[in-house]
Amino acid sequence: KTKIIGKETPEKKDAAERVQEDMNYQLTDVMKEYRPEHERMLWGLGLAGNAFKKVYFDPALDRQVSIYAPAEDVVVPYGASSLADAERITHVMRKNKNDLKRLQHEGFYRDIDLGEPTQTMDEVEKRIAEKMGFRATQDDRFKLLEMQVDLDLKGYEHEDDGEKTGIALPYIVTIEKGTTNVLAIRRNWEPDDEMHQKRTHFVHYGYIPGFGFYNFGLVHLIGAFAKSGTSILRQLVDAGTLANLPGGFKTRGLRTKGDDTPISPGEFRDVDVPSGTMRDNIMPLPYKEPSQVLAALLNQIIDEGRKFAGAVELQTSDMSAQAPVGTTLAILERQLKTMSAVQSRIHYSMKQEFKLLKVIIRDYTPPTYSYEPEEGGRRAKQSDYDMVDIIPVSDPNAATMAQ
Repeated sequence: KTKIIGKETPEKKDAAERVQEDMNYQLTDVMKEYRPEHERMLWGLGLAGNAFKKVYFDPALDRQVSIYAPAEDVVVPYGASSLADAERITHVMRKNKNDLKRLQHEGFYRDIDLGEPTQTMDEVEKRIAEKMGFRATQDDRFKLLEMQVDLDLKGYEHEDDGEKTGIALPYIVTIEKGTTNVLAIRRNWEPDDEMHQKRTHFVHYGYIPGFGFYNFGLVHLIGAFAKSGTSILRQLVDAGTLANLPGGFKTRGLRTKGDDTPISPGEFRDVDVPSGTMRDNIMPLPYKEPSQVLAALLNQIIDEGRKFAGAVELQTSDMSAQAPVGTTLAILERQLKTMSAVQSRIHYSMKQEFKLLKVIIRDYTPPTYSYEPEEGGRRAKQSDYDMVDIIPVSDPNAATMAQ
């Protein structure tokens, strides 16, 4: 939805309605990647605790885009408090040879020979591939490092009253990692901005606040619980398998007709017993049934992990059928307190993302609407975006569908 800045006038009200209609049209129809990228971001957010959306104007598509950047591909100094005051932000990008040639041909990158891609994978990429069940094979794409840094470039120094101040200005420097060649250096402030404020291109989504820049996710909060639970579960499965299909020893003189394949249900097989009873010639190993203590410990670990992660299941059987609606909603709100806090953080970050999209739509897209608005003319597009502010319509405090 749109929010009018300052005094409400009929012109601003009409502009707000047009911008609201256009932004929803852009997000749902024009930006085809927005919903799948946002869902991927939310899935990675819960696990890693950090996820980033990169918002920029794509000249190849001639429109704004918002893509998901995993936490391992956005490198920020740990001591930074936010993206706005980070000393350096590095985005690790991967592009195949043909895409890189196209960008060089269009003048986006320097037209230099980079040779063949250097086939290397760092330890993080290998571990992620193993956990996802993929083979950690070599990647045949170029790895680019797009860094937002402050530089004092010779010939482009910061000046005050005609004198050089030595103040570093914000730039975006793109380097090909294998050859360390600089592919591009671009200004990262608005041309008419005398303060040279750094432009923002990333939005940081966080799960649970940490002690530094990066937040905590489920892998940090309940990773130890999950590892312990997995170990115990495997022990219980192994114990049940060995108890159901026991092995053991038999005397050398005991012979079974045919081979030693396991006996099928309902089958009686002939054996030659040299002396004594068959019981004296076969001794199964003393495998025990799955331990009840381990099973109880597994349930306790799962329960503690759920409580710690804030995902406790609501025991509806403990509630009275005659309980008032307000009491039920209060219990639901208490159970979902942690998730509501996470939703509030996502709501805040989503608002920053919408603001970035609004600025790009205002600056880079055509000055006219691609359709005829219900109120006003098509040529009011850029002026409309100057008069209103964009906010997400979701309510982070609503814990239930009824609310």
